[in-house]
Amino acid sequence: MKIFNKTYFVVLTAAVLMSSCAELDEEVEAGVEVEKPVSVIVGEKVSSYDVLKTYSGDLILGSNASLDDISSGSLSSLLMTNFEQVTPSSELTSEVFLTEDGRYDFLAAYNYVSAAQEKGLSVYGDAIISNFNQNDTYLNSFVAPYVYLTPLFPNMVKPAPLNDGSFTGWNVTGDVSIEDYLGHASIKMVNGTSEASYDATSIQSPVYTVAEGAKFELTFYVLSNKSGEGRVTFTGLNNNEPEFDWLGSGITGATFTTKIGWNRIQIQTDDFDGSGAFSFNIELGKTPDVSYFLNIQGLSVVNLNGSVDNPDEIFLECEDAQEKGQWMFVESGSTTAVSGGEYINGTIDGVSSNNHVATGLPSDASNQDYQFTYTFNVNTAGTYYLWLRHKCEVANGTDDSWYISIDGGTYFYHNGIEFQNDSEWQWSKHNYSTGDAFQFDAGEHSVSFKIREGGHLFDKIYLTMTSNRPTGLGSAAIAQEEVTLDVSDEEKQSAANSALSECITNVLTSLGDRISDWTVVKNPFAADGSVAVSGGVSEEGAFFWADYLGEDYISMAFSLARENASAGAKLFISETDLNSNADKLNAVISYANTIADIDGIAVNLSLYMDSDLEAVGSMLEDLAATGKLIYITNLYVKTPIGSDVKIIPDPLLSEIYKGVLDLYVSKVPVSQQYGISLSSPVGDNGLWNAGFNRKEAFMGFAIGLGAQE
Repeated sequence: MKIFNKTYFVVLTAAVLMSSCAELDEEVEAGVEVEKPVSVIVGEKVSSYDVLKTYSGDLILGSNASLDDISSGSLSSLLMTNFEQVTPSSELTSEVFLTEDGRYDFLAAYNYVSAAQEKGLSVYGDAIISNFNQNDTYLNSFVAPYVYLTPLFPNMVKPAPLNDGSFTGWNVTGDVSIEDYLGHASIKMVNGTSEASYDATSIQSPVYTVAEGAKFELTFYVLSNKSGEGRVTFTGLNNNEPEFDWLGSGITGATFTTKIGWNRIQIQTDDFDGSGAFSFNIELGKTPDVSYFLNIQGLSVVNLNGSVDNPDEIFLECEDAQEKGQWMFVESGSTTAVSGGEYINGTIDGVSSNNHVATGLPSDASNQDYQFTYTFNVNTAGTYYLWLRHKCEVANGTDDSWYISIDGGTYFYHNGIEFQNDSEWQWSKHNYSTGDAFQFDAGEHSVSFKIREGGHLFDKIYLTMTSNRPTGLGSAAIAQEEVTLDVSDEEKQSAANSALSECITNVLTSLGDRISDWTVVKNPFAADGSVAVSGGVSEEGAFFWADYLGEDYISMAFSLARENASAGAKLFISETDLNSNADKLNAVISYANTIADIDGIAVNLSLYMDSDLEAVGSMLEDLAATGKLIYITNLYVKTPIGSDVKIIPDPLLSEIYKGVLDLYVSKVPVSQQYGISLSSPVGDNGLWNAGFNRKEAFMGFAIGLGAQE
């Protein structure tokens, strides 16, 4: 006989068929024992419980949820009827509300809060400051070096009166001086403590002559220790207070906003008033308490329609290429025979006589060792022709082939060009698969030469929009210098401090009236209990505040949060693995006991189905001893890594949830019980299945809250 867990006795009134033509006789048989399947019994029991928040009392029940989760559908209804609070999945991460140019946009957060409020749900703010899920592109930009290329065209700005601090020919207003900034002469501009006019801190250039048909490009690089606001005004334009896309961000205006760190300001104009004179005034005095460093070498005004000797000429010295493979040797020669006195000797594995001609391609087409790449700027878009000054080491037909690539494109082997197999320096016009004309847009481009037969020598590159044929050494090249602007440790600390302050202030002033309780600092500790740092390892989405601010960033964050939060707001510190990592647990307790502005500890509790619940109880006891609020967040139960069990049996899952809640209620005093929030209420490890039907785990959770078994 099949065994069941529970037996029900009923008296049946059964229809017993007595086959006699079409007649039916009824008989009643009493005492028939009928058994229900366990699943039916459990299902009936689970269904008998009320919604969860009926049993929670003053305890806040919450769940992680996306905007879609709370907006409509079965999950929305489930959240609304069982929970009181939701935690956004992503809408409160800086990846969402902080743009890459440093602007704050809380539209996604506003939409989330509005949708939650429509369902009668409050929102928990998780988290303001974290090492992860950050807009690392922006945050790392203000501590990262900035690299730029000097212009190819002559710079009208003469650096001498700036470098020597005399400012001869310049007009200076406010606290402006010359200072060496990490090896680069810079104009330091410091604002006062009160908001002022733009021109309160400014520097106006000398007057420059405007040639007929000129188009000017103004460029400068400025380091800002805080977000600031500036503008550039002019003389000699039809509109001397024009609107431009100053930062190349697609946003046009009369002013620009500098982010923390290095910023490039660049505009182009040909809107001259006919006076033949032009000057500019860089005005940065608007924002109080901001210091700027303007790199002198990078301050330039060039005429994009001008030239060195001939219109639209670009000469590049091969040895100045920014990228040179290890088998591209820079060698010296006579300055009467070699432009600049140096050239590149292209070899195969260091041997001039080696070659890779069997397949027509280098043996490893991706290997950079056999090539050099020159990156350059094109100021005028159009059709260009490319010439190379070169020669064979030996004119024997084994040194006379190489490949060319434009802008990182496919390498092309152009056999049969003029002077290909000459042992004297010659200029050869190059072609590509599409012919000898190269179409370049204005902006940055690159040309690469990769050796095919070792022993070929490369001296100079000439790009021109004309039909001119270069001769001799060619015209003098304006060497494009690659300049790296670093950020000092002091400025990195100042910038990180400003970014921390801006983030917390913006979040709480924008959302503090909509969201009352927050995780201020999330996951600040390493596995050994120390404050986490990057260790120099870059990770997408990561920005380690302690790299620049040290462990003090935690107390700084809570102080700023308290200053900007709404009255009565509860501020939490959050960490993971506190049930299994004593070092992290002790670190959290230490900071909670030290920082008065910490109201509570949010325990991110992720358990395995074989986790030690006694350890959870001990953790809760230790945390409760701080006197702070205790909040279990992101509660989740999972199968062990490598386990053959893929889905936790529902009775076991029910017991685990019940056990956790029993411990929370028994170990944490009522006055310190903030609440419990689930990672996900639905799914294999949730309280409801994918069809939104209650599971046995629901019953365990409800009993843990205080429902009768």
